[in-house]
Amino acid sequence: MRNKTDLLRLKAASNIRTGHIQVERHRFSAYPLHWHDYFEIEIITDGSGACRFNGERYPLSKGDAYLLTPLDFHEIEAGSPVELINISFDETLLSENMRAALYRANFSKLCKFEDERYDHFIKASQLLSHEYESQGPCVVQLLEYMLSRFLSQNPNASPCTGNQDQLAGIKNALEYIELHFRERITLEKLASISGYSPTYFSERFRKMTGENYLDRLTALRIDYAKGLLANGLSVTEACYASGFGSLSNFLAVFKKKCGLTPSEYRIKYKEAT
Repeated sequence: MRNKTDLLRLKAASNIRTGHIQVERHRFSAYPLHWHDYFEIEIITDGSGACRFNGERYPLSKGDAYLLTPLDFHEIEAGSPVELINISFDETLLSENMRAALYRANFSKLCKFEDERYDHFIKASQLLSHEYESQGPCVVQLLEYMLSRFLSQNPNASPCTGNQDQLAGIKNALEYIELHFRERITLEKLASISGYSPTYFSERFRKMTGENYLDRLTALRIDYAKGLLANGLSVTEACYASGFGSLSNFLAVFKKKCGLTPSEYRIKYKEAT
């Protein structure tokens, strides 16, 4: 597993907006370990290599497709340049039932599509792109059709689900952190949510994500505080609204993570705009 400093968080603000979809083609040889707060479907159309998915390594070739939720971690190691179709989308497009299934269901997020099934999946991605760009009426239906192909996979046949039960507890804790990072969150609380002891939870969390839970919590709070500062809130307001319980701790952590004090960040942001 890479050092935690190599873990990238790709934010929806820099890629897609609420209620939006992007369908793009990419070609690259490698992509570092990362996670993001939106969903992705990626379909390999050419090339070969491997992906590391939640700490496990799997081969990639034409016809492979995988689904990434905001709780998943992923990187690509390509033996030859990989070409793929990337579908990024915000979960607000999905029905409540679909969102619940994607977070909770035991299904394979890595699938192999061959022959007609591959052609149908590619065609669905093309139709999805056309429907979205033309503001057609079938965007959600096409997207949920593609997602249903993952949900319908037999979990017993997938290499991804070998340690699914062990990952489930950590993913529950990750989801809780994402939703409640502005509140006081303790190790004991996260361990209870995951169903593990505090010590085992800490070990599993680090193994799965490459960082400890405090690093994750702090990164979310800092990102949120930066947004508040950029929108005119005072340093003190940004501190407590983003979940820091101490102004002195906020100042020290912000300076360490951003290389600027919160006040300096506010000034720099205003000058840039």
